[in-house]
Amino acid sequence: MSGVPVLINLGAAGALFAIGLYCLIARSNLLKMVIGLELLGKGTSLLFVLGGYLAGDVGTSQAVVFTLIVVEAVVAAVALALVVLVKKAYLTLDVAALAAKVRRGEE
Repeated sequence: MSGVPVLINLGAAGALFAIGLYCLIARSNLLKMVIGLELLGKGTSLLFVLGGYLAGDVGTSQAVVFTLIVVEAVVAAVALALVVLVKKAYLTLDVAALAAKVRRGEE
């Protein structure tokens, strides 16, 4: 692979990571935060594969990425289950409103 495709993949990984980080930091909706967490994981996965390709050891990097994908799926499932429970219990997904209800002791 020449330099241009490597830079494109690196840019894509950086963009996915940056968008995911923005979703985690700037958003107040729990569902959007879970989506941001998934985007962070996808950017990291792409970076691992690119690093393995550049190091000449694609097999090891693919094994790490497969493990990372399984861990991401479990984290996403647990996070979405918690989001559903929070929505049922507090009738909101907004973090600020949720914190205010928890401070007041509402349910």
